[in-house]
Amino acid sequence: MNENKPSSTRKAPETITRGVPPSISDSKSGFVPMEGGVSFSNLLSKLLRKPLSIFHELETKEVLWKIPITLILISVVSLTVFGLVVGTFSWGNQIWAAPLKIVSGLMFSALICLPSLYIFTCIGGLEARFSTVIGMLCSIVALSGLLLVGFAPVVWLFSVSSTSVVFIGFLLLALWMICVGFGFTLVFRAGKAMGMANTGHLMVWCIIFLLVTVQMTTTLRPIVGASETLINFDEKKFFLQYWSEEFQQATD
Repeated sequence: MNENKPSSTRKAPETITRGVPPSISDSKSGFVPMEGGVSFSNLLSKLLRKPLSIFHELETKEVLWKIPITLILISVVSLTVFGLVVGTFSWGNQIWAAPLKIVSGLMFSALICLPSLYIFTCIGGLEARFSTVIGMLCSIVALSGLLLVGFAPVVWLFSVSSTSVVFIGFLLLALWMICVGFGFTLVFRAGKAMGMANTGHLMVWCIIFLLVTVQMTTTLRPIVGASETLINFDEKKFFLQYWSEEFQQATD
C-alpha cells in the first residue's frame, strides 16, 4: 500500500529588499539618515541638533554637492552678521571691512587646510568620500559661525561700552576658540561614527587649522580698531609678535 509522503521540497522564502535600519549604536550617536531634505533651514536645524545625520547623508547617498554649498552659505551669512557687530566697535570703513575680512579670511583658511584634512583622515583609517571630507570642513565653519552669532550680543555690548582694542581682541579670540572647539568636537564624533580608527591625526590637523585662522587675523589686520590702511601686506608679522606689540602699545 502506497502512502502519500509529504513533499520535502519547500519553497524558498521570497527575498524582501528593505533598507537596512541603523544600528543601536548609530542611533544613539546620531549617525542616522537625515530627514526633511537639504534645504537651508533644515540643514541649519540639523547642524545644531543632529549634525551627524548630515555626514550620514553625505556618506551613504550619491554625491550631494548641495549640502556643502548650503553649509558654505550658512557660514557666509553667520560670519557676515558677526562681522557687522565687530565693525560697530570702530564704525567708519570697518563696518563693511570687518565682515569682509572675517568671511574671506576664514573661507581662505578652510580652503588651504582642506588637502591636509583629507590626508589626515586617510592616514587615520577613515574611508570616506572626498565630498564627505569637504562636508566635514564646511560643518566646522558653519557651526562655528552659528555659535559666533549666538555670542554677537555679548560682543556688541562690549563694542559700544569699551574703547580698549586689546580687550575686544582678546574677547574675540576667546570666543573664536570656544566656537571652533565645538566644531572640532563635531569632526571627532563624525570620524568615530564613520569608523575612523585613530583620531589622533585629527587632533594634529585641528591645531594646524587653529593656527592658520589666528595667523590670518594678523595677515588681514586690522579687524578691530581704526587704521589708515585697510590691509597691511607690506609688513610681515607672526601673530604672537603682533599681539605683544599691540599689548605694549596699549599699556604705555
